[in-house]
Amino acid sequence: MPETPPSPLRYVHAGRVGDTAKELLQPDFVDRCVLAYQSAGFGEPGDSEVRSWRNSWPPLLEVLVRAGLEDLHIYLEFATLDTESRMDALLVGQRGPDDLVATVVELKQWTEANPVARNLVRLPGGDRLWTHPLAQTAGYMAFLERWFESDVARLEVRGVVFLHNATRAQAATVQESGGLPAEYRVPVVSGEEVRSSSEDMKLSELFRCADVQGLDQHALTTFTGARWRGSEALLDSVAAAVRGEPSFKLVGDQQTALLDVRARVRTALDSGQRTLIVVKGGPGSGKTALAMRLLGDYVNKPNVRARYGTPSGALTRNLRETLGVPGSDPLFQLPKNKVRDSRLLIIDEVHRYHRSSGGLGTYVLRNLSEVPVVVVFLDERQRVRPNEGVTEQEIHEFAQTASPPINVVTHSLNGSFRCNGSREFNSWVDDLLYDEPRPWAGTDYDLAVSSNPSEMERWLDTCLDQDRTARISAGFCWGWDEVRLGEELPGVKIEWEGGPHGEPQKWERPWNLRKDQTIAADGEFVGPESWLWATGPGGERQVGCVYTAQGLEYHDAGVIFGPDLVRRGDQWEAHPEESRDRAVRGVNADEYLELARNTYRVLMTRGMRSCRLYSTDPETQAFLSSLVPRDLR
Repeated sequence: MPETPPSPLRYVHAGRVGDTAKELLQPDFVDRCVLAYQSAGFGEPGDSEVRSWRNSWPPLLEVLVRAGLEDLHIYLEFATLDTESRMDALLVGQRGPDDLVATVVELKQWTEANPVARNLVRLPGGDRLWTHPLAQTAGYMAFLERWFESDVARLEVRGVVFLHNATRAQAATVQESGGLPAEYRVPVVSGEEVRSSSEDMKLSELFRCADVQGLDQHALTTFTGARWRGSEALLDSVAAAVRGEPSFKLVGDQQTALLDVRARVRTALDSGQRTLIVVKGGPGSGKTALAMRLLGDYVNKPNVRARYGTPSGALTRNLRETLGVPGSDPLFQLPKNKVRDSRLLIIDEVHRYHRSSGGLGTYVLRNLSEVPVVVVFLDERQRVRPNEGVTEQEIHEFAQTASPPINVVTHSLNGSFRCNGSREFNSWVDDLLYDEPRPWAGTDYDLAVSSNPSEMERWLDTCLDQDRTARISAGFCWGWDEVRLGEELPGVKIEWEGGPHGEPQKWERPWNLRKDQTIAADGEFVGPESWLWATGPGGERQVGCVYTAQGLEYHDAGVIFGPDLVRRGDQWEAHPEESRDRAVRGVNADEYLELARNTYRVLMTRGMRSCRLYSTDPETQAFLSSLVPRDLR
């Protein structure tokens, strides 16, 4: 029957292949796997996923039994640590007392897949983009190679893709359309090939298990009891990548800030007392660069083994993309399970932490109870959802409830390294949104108001012509509904009176794209996926929102104020009914005012060199124009 997995291994079922094949015949087996799926923390499986289990598990188990591999151990829906993806099946056996073999099996019901971009395919007649199964398998193999650690056994990792509905020719086409790292060999096996084979040895060779025996109890205990943590080679690679990445280079006061924060970390590690270091800083103060440099300094120290996490999905994926170290994904996400192998956890953008289930306090007291030092990077004015955020005061309060109490140390970052290093601009933005607005008189930052979106886009084109990264973002006041491939993309549409003869003008651009929209039906590249909007080619022709901009930066920032935040007289008014963000449904105007102010503050402070403002509300546009010179380019 499905087992409840011990930490840190997670899966929906584990057992001998022969036993699993028999259990699969029981009518309630899949239903029990659904319960195990939920217990493992994977969430609620969709109907399509459950159907894939019913369709793919029987042919896999049938061929494994026919191949004489009944004594191998099989895991279904296997994941370790807190990876977001799961292996369809993992076969574990041994070649000798201390030589384990793990074979990743990627299961597909497909018969055809059309390659549309590197490592991406689209099924015939479908809209969705899928990762090529060879790339999926290689990623899982890299994870196993870089995170399995044992003092008594070695692990050899293999992989195979099983297209159980495909012909030989169809499987060969999928094999030829994919790419693999040079050190990997992953065959694509077809259902036709399996059905036509009458030799046990041939079948076991197809699944790369001909030389693998079943696990004895000692070997099984060795595998399940392994330390799942990054290998020295992996950690060294991450440390080197962080130190060599230009975007994490520190200058001036940032160097001093790193020395100060690092000294506080060292003191906390040496003291033996649990310590929570709160690093406070506004936009552009260098929070993420400092967090990454801390990771680079401590990730490969054997007595520390630092880890990094952030609630921001866009920032997480950008960091992984920037560093590009295979197998390093678990180092760049918040652990969901109790952390036992790290003495330093760094949490960036902690103001995005979800308040449900006790919020950050419960997470630190429960999941991080064995981590002596936690460093969080906080800007309370970047809370943009009602169910997110934490304050410095709340951190002090929950730290005192720990037994013994957690020591809290605060460090403030006072520098500004974005917005051309202009403290005046950051101060002006805060005065505009939270205090007494005043005319812009700064000379160290390029700020202006665009008279309409078309003028803003002409400014954007000028920036792009100078090889700068320029983006336009907007408040979430336009719908972002899902559409079929080939249909008009959801986006921002603005009309105004302003033609040469007073005729209406119109401007529209799509929102940042969902993954399935990035490649057109004809295979043409449309633009980057939403999480790469701020940095990827093509993002300049999409409109970003706060969720794809927060934590990131670009040279030039155009910001469109929507009707959710307008100026009336001497105060700002919030109109939550104008927002299309599902996260703020039901929020009253007073609470939404804080969230809207924070949202536009985030958007206005992304630009390193310049910023352009425009409001769709005429009264607000006039107010902004009274404070800021018009863009005369």
